Amino acid sequence: MNNEFPPKLSTVLMTPDPHYIPGYAGYCPQLKYNVGNTYGKLTARLLTSPDVPRSQRLVLHSGRFPSTETDTGPRDEIWRSRQGDQRPLERMIPGYTGFVPKSQNYFSRTYAETCREALSEFDREQRLRFEKAAAPDFTPKHSSSLPERKLPRYNTALAPISKEASPYLSPEAWHPHGSPYFMDNENPHKYFISGFTGYVPKARFLMGTGYPITTNKALIQFNQEINKSDPGTFPLPGEPRVGYSLPPISTIYPSNLGLLPSYTGHVPGYRFQYGHTFGHLTHNSLGLSTVQKQMAA
Repeated sequence: MNNEFPPKLSTVLMTPDPHYIPGYAGYCPQLKYNVGNTYGKLTARLLTSPDVPRSQRLVLHSGRFPSTETDTGPRDEIWRSRQGDQRPLERMIPGYTGFVPKSQNYFSRTYAETCREALSEFDREQRLRFEKAAAPDFTPKHSSSLPERKLPRYNTALAPISKEASPYLSPEAWHPHGSPYFMDNENPHKYFISGFTGYVPKARFLMGTGYPITTNKALIQFNQEINKSDPGTFPLPGEPRVGYSLPPISTIYPSNLGLLPSYTGHVPGYRFQYGHTFGHLTHNSLGLSTVQKQMAA
């Protein structure tokens, strides 16, 4: 019975190390050119074959290979003096993004050489600074024989003339010019500034100029037409309104006619009428009621 099953760690049930497990997405040399076997067996064969060039260190290797580069003495002393011989010496590999003091002063060298020389220079400066700080100062201290000269203290505060300061009134202060409608035509301020959203008479058909120039021409034209029709109908502010009267307003709802079909305003009672033309339904809208209009039709 014992011979029917292979051993638990036999090569039949388990792929010998080193090999990659299925699902590993890293690089394996020559894997794309080999087929006909499982992923584990193929990687095991490629990682152990002497004919396949590969790295001597596996991806999941936890040990540390001995260094192939010899480090110089000053760098070894720097690391050992800073770490207190508590950790082994490590090489500065390319890709390290930390700060290396004095490394900006070295060019045209490998990263390891640049870091080695920079750390050596930095360590020398630190040692010189510590030695100067620890050395006793034998220089004699000469006391000054001249007495200290004290500057006189002056009281420069000015006495107030009044309790409250008078407000400053500028002679060039801005004053409102009034409404552009009532300004003279020669007034340079007779216009509306850009952004004014109100109605400006006669400005609809003026184009090709800026808004201030357009409104100035429109207001001048509007004043000229008003003065030609009736000079007393548009008094200036502050003047007595002698002979002032509003222009006659034409009748909106004529008693003897109906409204035009294009009229879009309100017509009393129109929404409750139907069966006739717009002109018949709007005939004498204010004089006849809805029932009277229906009886008259």
